[in-house]
Amino acid sequence: MRDIALILHVVAGIVALVFGPLAIVFTLRRRSLNWLGETYHWAVALVCLSALVMVPYDWAKLWVFWPIAVASYLFVYFGQRAAEEGGGLWYRGVLRGYGGGWIALWTAFLVVNVPGSPWTWAIPIVLGSVLIEWLCFRPAAAWTNQ
Repeated sequence: MRDIALILHVVAGIVALVFGPLAIVFTLRRRSLNWLGETYHWAVALVCLSALVMVPYDWAKLWVFWPIAVASYLFVYFGQRAAEEGGGLWYRGVLRGYGGGWIALWTAFLVVNVPGSPWTWAIPIVLGSVLIEWLCFRPAAAWTNQ
């Protein structure tokens, strides 16, 4: 079971890391949910579900990925809901939701692949959060036009 979950986790993670920025860009351009956003949502869902399956196999080392997995999915879910609902500041929900999920994915990727460095947590969180907030408060005109 662990091996199947690991294979699904890696494949879905690659898909999510590739589709994250595409989902953000095309959702903001089209001003609505689209197939890229759906693909990103389900890839993140599979990453998070497979992480939850794998964590109990090495609880001492991997327990921290439970909250990361749950937060990653909730971010993307929040972004998807913002894309579906629309409204005045919908783009902030898309940026913070999809972008926050993407930051969480990169954080988990770096923590696993560059162990032992505290910067693996800080770099994606700080850089990604600053970029997202900058875009939230300096939106493109096309995002705010009704």
